[in-house]
Amino acid sequence: MINRDSMYLFGMFSFVPLFVLVALAGAVISLSRILVTNSAALSELVWAEDGLFPLCINSYGYFSCLVDPFAGYLLFLSRTLAWPVSLFPLSEWPLVTNLVAAIAIGLGSGFIAWLLVRANVSRGAAVIAGLIPVSIPIVGFEAINSSGSAYMIMLVIAAILVSFRFSPLLPVWLTPIFLLMTSLTIPSSAVLAIPLVFFLLTAKVNRRRNLVNLFFLGIGLLVQFLVVITAENSRPIAITFDSLTQWVSQIPVAIATLAPALTRLSGSGLIESDLVSPNSLWGAGILLALVLAVVFLNLKGNSKQAAAGWLIFVGFLMGLIPALAGYSNNRYFVVPLAVLLIGTVVIADSLIHKRNAIVFTLVGILLAVL
Repeated sequence: MINRDSMYLFGMFSFVPLFVLVALAGAVISLSRILVTNSAALSELVWAEDGLFPLCINSYGYFSCLVDPFAGYLLFLSRTLAWPVSLFPLSEWPLVTNLVAAIAIGLGSGFIAWLLVRANVSRGAAVIAGLIPVSIPIVGFEAINSSGSAYMIMLVIAAILVSFRFSPLLPVWLTPIFLLMTSLTIPSSAVLAIPLVFFLLTAKVNRRRNLVNLFFLGIGLLVQFLVVITAENSRPIAITFDSLTQWVSQIPVAIATLAPALTRLSGSGLIESDLVSPNSLWGAGILLALVLAVVFLNLKGNSKQAAAGWLIFVGFLMGLIPALAGYSNNRYFVVPLAVLLIGTVVIADSLIHKRNAIVFTLVGILLAVL
């Protein structure tokens, strides 16, 4: 039974639900990245498709634009977030877009914290995990407070829902509906079928609920597949040795972004570093270490650690899907790095739980630096 007190922070904030505080912090951090990078952008600049989508809705209506492919696939979440923006005058779009994006990303952060507390992860670990997707330095390269990139935190949440096997703890409709929305938003969600099928075959979860989850994910993926093969500007998937090698070789550089001083964003949009170079051998070694860790955690770890292993596994596979379409760009390492850190936090939960005050102090300092 979940202790109700575990849903609240201690001390002077004990009256505020944990997920609300994390949601507010996530929204503030996301907006702060804009202010630090370019303060004028908050009210003067709309990022990429964040302007295209509300413009489409203004011209053709929400439902027409909802089924209109972007870059060859559907983007349900980003199209939906554009609807409230379209209701405002064009001059207000930059500010409204930034606020809508911050709210969506903040809610995602709060939802992550809420889910992990439901999974009996300590409050300290849940807070850290909830803020990771908005705090890791790689987010600052390109996916700053963007509605178009909000699918990233959606993928993280979907991976958590599947990996932690929440069937007995959540409303029966929550996971399948979220998986449907995720699969209608981004094709990378296809990798979530791997743990769902595994759990179904090994009877690790309630079979009926697992089948429902798999069915709703499959419906969304089927729609995505039909869109991908019929879209005029589709992205061809080419599973070649070169595409795999390119993705694997970029892994060391992506991980180096956790130390911001080591990396920079090049004019071509790729991450570069003077100290860490793309290296397929190192990348393959990192992947092998992660796979072995997942196997070990599932064989020897407790239920939380096993779930963290699955989270890391599917999260890294999500980063592979765009690479197969020839888009091994920095943005596609945001989800892998986020789930790697969240999984690590969950694995270290017992240490964090005993040192909440120290952990929160260190997190505050870290966020200030990042």
